[in-house]
Amino acid sequence: MAVSPLRQGDSFEKYIGEIRAVWGDGKDPNLPFKVKALMEKMLASTGPDEPWMARLLSEGKPSKELYRDPEFGFIQMGHVHKQGHANLPHDHGPCWVVYGAYSGVTEITLYRRTDDGKEPGRATLEKADLHRLSAGVVYPYLPGQIHSTHAAEGPAVVFRFLSYDLEKIERYRYNPEKGTVGPA
Repeated sequence: MAVSPLRQGDSFEKYIGEIRAVWGDGKDPNLPFKVKALMEKMLASTGPDEPWMARLLSEGKPSKELYRDPEFGFIQMGHVHKQGHANLPHDHGPCWVVYGAYSGVTEITLYRRTDDGKEPGRATLEKADLHRLSAGVVYPYLPGQIHSTHAAEGPAVVFRFLSYDLEKIERYRYNPEKGTVGPA
């Protein structure tokens, strides 16, 4: 259940208002990078005692929806991951996401698909890059980019901005060890 930004506190309310102000029709190719800059500003200006952040930290939930925009459909998630938390490589289909770290260190590995995609259910990947998100570090991930996350130092508090509800789109999860791909 999303919490209205009016009940979140100053930095979060300002952050959501700024995103709404730059959103436009949602099709600007620079929008992920605009959200990145706004998230960096929000992370730098938010103290752990701000009520909305204090609540997120004290609850310590692995995944919490903080805001869902009723007009534009974007979603802001907050995550508190114990050290070692990880997931399999996945994509976000036609959507883009922005990950930002408030504390801890989260490693995001980017992958390149090395097969031709013609064999259903099969996929081979190779590691293409590694991003280390420590406090204040933010990266956008564009449509179709395959990535996985790992809380290298925890607890890792991570913000994940979703350009759209991922439950409503087709996307994929990959298992590099088995060489498989399937719906996420």
